Amino acid sequence: MTYLRRLPKFAYAGPTTLSEVTALVADTAPGEILLLAGGTDAILQMRRRERTPKTVVGLKGVAGLDGIAEESDGGLTIGATATLAALAASPLVRRRFGLLAEAVLQIGGVELRNVATIGGNVAGALPCADLPPALMTLGAKVKLAGPKGARWVALDEFFPEFSRTAAQPNEILAAIGLPKPAPGSAGTYLKFHDRHSMDMTVVGVAAFVTWDAKKKAVAEVRLAYANSAPTVMRARQAEAVLKGQAPSDDALAACAEEACKETKPRTSWRANGAYRLELIRALTKRAIRRACEKAQARPGDAP
Repeated sequence: MTYLRRLPKFAYAGPTTLSEVTALVADTAPGEILLLAGGTDAILQMRRRERTPKTVVGLKGVAGLDGIAEESDGGLTIGATATLAALAASPLVRRRFGLLAEAVLQIGGVELRNVATIGGNVAGALPCADLPPALMTLGAKVKLAGPKGARWVALDEFFPEFSRTAAQPNEILAAIGLPKPAPGSAGTYLKFHDRHSMDMTVVGVAAFVTWDAKKKAVAEVRLAYANSAPTVMRARQAEAVLKGQAPSDDALAACAEEACKETKPRTSWRANGAYRLELIRALTKRAIRRACEKAQARPGDAP
């Protein structure tokens, strides 16, 4: 058992611009600096001595880093320090990116969502994180800012291995970008956990479907999983099984079986690998059915 202790001693910096943040992070050794936004995970990690930074850089005062803005092409840009509560309350998110709002409301309670941020949920690189699967199926990219400027990386490629991201040591996650969803598309996020909203996800499944009303079939489907592999992952082979097919029981079963082959769920004290496979199988079929129902209900609109 890991006991919580007093926070270790550290220096504190409170930058007000993104350039100040990148200057602070530049040329520092791994582990020397901790970027703090909501702190719902970071504070616990420090109290467990999993992280002992020399300097904590507070991000709450950085101008514009918490924005939620619609782009001219219909996409959405979300600042890294936007809180989960702000996402759930945003008319833009609820109207155009309902899958993200649905996933947000399944995380913790009101108190946690008031302080936890989208950037922290993504940058933490935890396989049990709930937002990355939803964001992956929405086609998200992450904006990484560093001393040499900014670059965008597809979220699909952001988690190369357990507890690691594609960010360089001197880069920070500044924003998340979402493209405009296609008409007739919708998604859902389903997860299994021990206690409603207050425990870590045992298995989470995000499904996003574009519906072909003429063929009454799935024109495109994206599937992503939490706590089903060492990292949050897309199940591309499972997607290929269902693409162009009507969502019959047999087609959904074949898709779910392929997802079970792609994922690599671990055994832990929460659930063993075999049980997680059963959850993946059941939740995959359920999530796709629900996404198809939503997409059919909005044939000429985005979710």
